[in-house]
Amino acid sequence: MKKETKFMRLLLKIQTACGWILAVSMGILAIIMAFSFPVQTCLFGLIAIGICPGVDLPDLVRVIVAVVALVALSV
Repeated sequence: MKKETKFMRLLLKIQTACGWILAVSMGILAIIMAFSFPVQTCLFGLIAIGICPGVDLPDLVRVIVAVVALVALSV
């Protein structure tokens, strides 16, 4: 196995931080929109769950959830 370099650990920390920022911002957006647009709120919630680093999902499921929710939001 290859040794993990400091640069790869730094990239992992940056990726995790960005994932949390995205998940929290999508969750806040879903809460703000909850009363005006309930369908869009559910879709934003799905996106937040899909991109959250704390949720242990396979990458394929994350991509499918994000794509389906984004396509549904664009309709």
